[in-house]
Amino acid sequence: MAKITILGIDPGTNRIGHAVLKKDKNGVKAINYGCWEFSLPKKDYRLVQLSRNLKGIINQYKPDYLALEGIYFFKNAKTVMAVSEARGVILLAAAQTKIPVIELAPLEIKQKISGYGRTEKKDMQKKIQKLLKLKTLPQPDDTADALAIALAGLLKIR
Repeated sequence: MAKITILGIDPGTNRIGHAVLKKDKNGVKAINYGCWEFSLPKKDYRLVQLSRNLKGIINQYKPDYLALEGIYFFKNAKTVMAVSEARGVILLAAAQTKIPVIELAPLEIKQKISGYGRTEKKDMQKKIQKLLKLKTLPQPDDTADALAIALAGLLKIR
């Protein structure tokens, strides 16, 4: 079995979840995960900081794939624009480093992880904690989502 490192990103506006998983013959292990919070006053500065953070994590872990949640439905047009801008920065970072991108729909992520596309967020967190053998429930939601995205990405490339 080949070793695979995947970077999962949960795109957002002021908070972006990230997770690095490594898969080898012993299974899947979370090696880095968290949430970047941007409170900078201007959107441009947040996008620049996001780019720096992405380059740092990509340089450190050299992922083979980048898994990213797609935008499929938003009630608020202003929010979808901000998330799309962050996704653009993420996709550019992947293109510049020649990392293949795996895009996943929210329902697809839930289906791959729990077997049910409408699983509640808290149940997903518990499932991720169990599957990745984490000591604590992954928090905040953005972090848990990034872990789920990375794990679903691994399951998709099998």
